[in-house]
Amino acid sequence: MDTRISRRNLLRAAAASAIPLKAVGNPVAGTFALDEEPANSASGNDRILDMHVHFDEKNPNFIPDLVTLAERMNLTACLLTPYPHRAEVADAAKKYPQHIVPFGFIELDAPDVLAQVKDFHALGYRGLGELEFVKKPYTDPSYVPVYELANQYGWILFFHTGIVLRRTVDQPEDVASYRMRAFHLEEIARRFPKLTVIGAHCGNPEYEWAAEVARWNPNVFFDLSGSTLTKMSARLGEFKNIFWWSGQGEWKTETPANDPSAFVKLVFGSDSGLEGIPRVLEQYRALFKACDVPVSTQKMILGGTLASILRL
Repeated sequence: MDTRISRRNLLRAAAASAIPLKAVGNPVAGTFALDEEPANSASGNDRILDMHVHFDEKNPNFIPDLVTLAERMNLTACLLTPYPHRAEVADAAKKYPQHIVPFGFIELDAPDVLAQVKDFHALGYRGLGELEFVKKPYTDPSYVPVYELANQYGWILFFHTGIVLRRTVDQPEDVASYRMRAFHLEEIARRFPKLTVIGAHCGNPEYEWAAEVARWNPNVFFDLSGSTLTKMSARLGEFKNIFWWSGQGEWKTETPANDPSAFVKLVFGSDSGLEGIPRVLEQYRALFKACDVPVSTQKMILGGTLASILRL
């Protein structure tokens, strides 16, 4: 679990300039609104679902802090939960079902991984994630039993894709980004069609591979968390060349709500610590503006698609 803590701390350091949690209660008008929508709209249709919220093991008040923020933002968090905290988060999800959907964090290479998966399922978890730091490529046969169980449960599997940080520079690590490339998700999605497969970070920097895998597989989606929306902030319009098939019926598969926009293959994910969620939401909104994403598609990205998959 120490590796999970260190990774989250590194990511929070990158978000140090984000809006502090205490300041979220009185946001500037329009902070959390969809383009062309009322700034203070709080209807169920405008609920934000965040696919990428990590449980913070170092914050003893994490659940109350999350619920406070979720109430202010009209937010539901898919809470990625380390195994030792499974009961705590399961109880919180029952207490705050409008704000917490539990997901189990596992190490795919753990010797007791199947027992952990079954324990998460027995507690009412809705999927697994963020799967990462694997010793072999995601398609390795040794991981298939996990995928078979998840397929049986009809779960969401949430994978890290693309470049991954180094947790240390002075100790050897058995970590390599190529094992987590976005195109590996294609085989998993095709072999296990009852799964919903979501890739974090849209394959950064292999966005085209990620988009094309999502285009041909109706059960594949990606989020744009991480460094992408920061490094691409001055050229967000380039994503129109990556998600290029809007309105091109012959070049796509079925989509949520039959949405014709290629951008509907994205879901909202923050991966930033609670204090960074408002900032990432603004980055998504900047992408919507730069790429002329229709308001109806924005709603699907920010919550509609996940609400449909999770039957919320």
